[in-house]
Amino acid sequence: MNENPAKSFEAAHERHQHGHEGPRWVPIAAATLAVLAAISGYFGNLRSTQALIAKNDAIVATTHASDTYSQYQSGRVKFYLAQTALDQGVNAGGDRAKLKSTAEHEAAKGPPLLKKATAFEDEATRQNERSGRLLDQHETIEVAATLFEVAIVLVSITALVGSRLLPVTAGIAAVLGMGFFLVGLTR
Repeated sequence: MNENPAKSFEAAHERHQHGHEGPRWVPIAAATLAVLAAISGYFGNLRSTQALIAKNDAIVATTHASDTYSQYQSGRVKFYLAQTALDQGVNAGGDRAKLKSTAEHEAAKGPPLLKKATAFEDEATRQNERSGRLLDQHETIEVAATLFEVAIVLVSITALVGSRLLPVTAGIAAVLGMGFFLVGLTR
């Protein structure tokens, strides 16, 4: 192998300048996919945080409902005790007017408390449903982020090995990722 050293050097230099760069579209595709992965990661995290907040709001509403039902039940006990004492003719230290006032007050207070407790329960149900939807969106968007990351790896490997199958596979992964991302946003 007696090659001309000058030609060998020029060939190596040309291979170095052009051969190892890979196709020029690879860095642009990898950067675009990285941006898509970052955006989908952001929206995935946003949906996860929103799901946790909605779940927390549901817990708070459930607690308010429970407290309001307890207040309602306490009032009903007071009402029944006062009404029973009045029905039995108990004088309660000579203060029938106080018993009657307590019974009337507790009877009037009951329905609004019950309505308020029911509203808190309904709010808890709405927030639980919202949390579930947001969590579903988060999971779908995370699949998209993973597909974008896989596409980045496949595109990057393309620069090293020059395969034609890898960019096609990366493109499929990217299209699927975009589909999952859009479904996750609109679900």
